[in-house]
Amino acid sequence: MTAWNDRLKERMKERKTTQEDLATILNVSQSSVGHYVSGRRNPRKDVLEKMADELEVSMDWLLGKSELPPIDRRDFFPVPVLNAVDAANEVSNSKGGPMELTPISTNWIGDQGYEAEKLCVCYIEDDAMAPRLNVGDKVVIDRECKEFSNGKLFALLVNDALHIRRSVQGLSGSWTLSSENKDNPSYHNEVINQDSYQSLKVIGRVVLAITTL
Repeated sequence: MTAWNDRLKERMKERKTTQEDLATILNVSQSSVGHYVSGRRNPRKDVLEKMADELEVSMDWLLGKSELPPIDRRDFFPVPVLNAVDAANEVSNSKGGPMELTPISTNWIGDQGYEAEKLCVCYIEDDAMAPRLNVGDKVVIDRECKEFSNGKLFALLVNDALHIRRSVQGLSGSWTLSSENKDNPSYHNEVINQDSYQSLKVIGRVVLAITTL
């Protein structure tokens, strides 16, 4: 088993964190950090927790109790999880408690050409798109894209609730919002004319599904 101080040195090297940097962050002397790095002394639990947080690793990994590699949050963007109303109103976080975040790869965001600050995550609230999307699954929504495109999934705000529908363009140019749950007769396709299109509250296009097993 790798000694915990070896993992500390490894992670500090990866993060380009000096002993002086870590001492300042932990509010301890540089000599104390030197003792931690050399393995001559173990930090208190509160110092260890702060150390793990700063180095963006779990305490279990740092202490050698887990072999799961650390995830560098600099490689991920924390996308806020919002309710449908807040997502539609372009707010950055929902009120009423700690903000839930979903880490999304910054490489993926850049490759797709999305603006990270325009993304949000919402929980699926119905089974209109089952079996592909089910209640409790999460979807990533690009709030910068509000114009329908043929065959794509869009998030809509209807009576303060999230509705996910597929937009399908007909030969006449009109749009139909369709459900994929053919077993539930309460879901039906809705043809959108110009007037109803203007009144629709489109949150954005669904660009990623995070499904539960």
